[in-house]
Amino acid sequence: MMNGSRHYKLVQNDRQMKYLLGYTLRFLVALLVLTRNFQGCNGKAAPAHYYPRQLVDHLHQNDHYKGKLWSQRYYVWSDHFKGPGSPIFMILGGEGHISPETGIYYPFISDHLAKNFGAFVVQPEHRFYGFSQPLVHANLTLEGNSQQQSAESKRELRGRTLARKMDPRVQLFTAEQALMDAVRLVQHVAQDQLRCSLNKTSSDYCPVITVGGSYPGFLSMSARLRFPDVIDMSYAGSAPVKFYSQQVQEGDYYNHISKVAEKTIPGCSKAVRQALDDVLQEGSSSNYIPAIDVGICPGTLPDYIKSRHVFFEELFMMVGYTFANDNMGNYPPSPQTNLYKDCQIFLDDHSSAVDKVKTFLTDRLGRGSDCFNMGLQLPAGRHATISGGDWSGDGTGTDGESWDFQTCTLLVEKIGFSHESMFPPRNWTLDWMNAHCHARFGVKPRPTELVAKWKFDDLVAANASRILFTNGLNDGWSVGAVKQNLSESLLVLNFENGAHHSDLNSVGPRDTDTEDIKEGYIIIQNILAEWLDGVKALATK
Repeated sequence: MMNGSRHYKLVQNDRQMKYLLGYTLRFLVALLVLTRNFQGCNGKAAPAHYYPRQLVDHLHQNDHYKGKLWSQRYYVWSDHFKGPGSPIFMILGGEGHISPETGIYYPFISDHLAKNFGAFVVQPEHRFYGFSQPLVHANLTLEGNSQQQSAESKRELRGRTLARKMDPRVQLFTAEQALMDAVRLVQHVAQDQLRCSLNKTSSDYCPVITVGGSYPGFLSMSARLRFPDVIDMSYAGSAPVKFYSQQVQEGDYYNHISKVAEKTIPGCSKAVRQALDDVLQEGSSSNYIPAIDVGICPGTLPDYIKSRHVFFEELFMMVGYTFANDNMGNYPPSPQTNLYKDCQIFLDDHSSAVDKVKTFLTDRLGRGSDCFNMGLQLPAGRHATISGGDWSGDGTGTDGESWDFQTCTLLVEKIGFSHESMFPPRNWTLDWMNAHCHARFGVKPRPTELVAKWKFDDLVAANASRILFTNGLNDGWSVGAVKQNLSESLLVLNFENGAHHSDLNSVGPRDTDTEDIKEGYIIIQNILAEWLDGVKALATK
């Protein structure tokens, strides 16, 4: 087993030796193709499709939903598909809606890998995001498990608060249900639309490759782990596997972001910490809340912020997750990135601490306005707070509410601010999560339930295979990534200059890519080609 970096063991025996020349040729051809297309494009706009026979509850946990269907939105790209027997790339949607303007997420898949492999691309929207709603919002509180209830019990349930009612999302809004959506959809597309055989020994069998970055990267890995009879291989970019197996310490995430900021411009992390400490000290002898001073528009302070203590917790959370967002987009590393510009703001010796924080927040959250609306930083839903289930940032609106719910149930992430980071310390605790999640959704986090069921904390012991992990080492999420090869078919590519799934981005291969990412594109194609050869070999036996 080789440790990390950009290495994988290709030639294992005489059988594989014959592939070497073929892969060398593929490397050169692919290099020419990628070089011609480095300018890329801003995603792939595509018309929406709808699958009206998706199951509300694949696991049959509730008689109320037995046999009930809903319509899932998805997108396809068929320009390069060579017909039955060719691969299907399934790009998995994640914690956000997918509009037709966005269409297909990753041009590297649709414009390059699909072209080189003659593949079809399908991309489902994740349930409970965007138009993919198994339940209408009015039905997000379920009055019991049975349709047959007494009038008395119904009256009793109606009188309870929302938090005390059973939220059907506890059973329906899970990674497992989303994966089963994807499996059902891809089988429908393969068999009913593309006329592919579902028999792996048939020459018309279309191998399925799942693809995803971030949470969808975790889903991509999990799809291969959980449904190996349907999913033939997985490409998982920046997959936060060890966050969900609870193998990450609470300070690791923001500690790493602080180190990357320091690497971006020396002195940055110290300057940020000093400015935040100074702002905290100003007016500390009173109950003064300096909202307007730091750029918050008058009248937009959320109602739940009534004390100076809560104000500063939420202020520093906004600073933290804004740096986190800019850390994810810090590619290619250069003075043009937002992370570099953030550091410049805090290193300005001519500005006061308050002015630095104000400039930073109004520039990044107010789009350069004189002030920003703090209320717009909230997710939707009752008892919404800026500090939510995900301390790297829940997001806003209904997507933010949905992600807050997921991180309040099974996708629990231990992310806090340690003394070693460039942010004022704030401990993440399960007690805090329990209180937040109960107030928001009437639920209790179950941090170990998913890993206990799926066993992804030891993929070798779980007999997993044909999973390719890619990681940008400047990415805060890399602290929870799989960063070493685990077996001959559980492989890792680590990109020294990469940020958050920089190989899977909305632009695609381009001439400004760093050399490690350029090389990575070729290696990724070769690994998938070898695995596809192995799958297709079954049809020739």
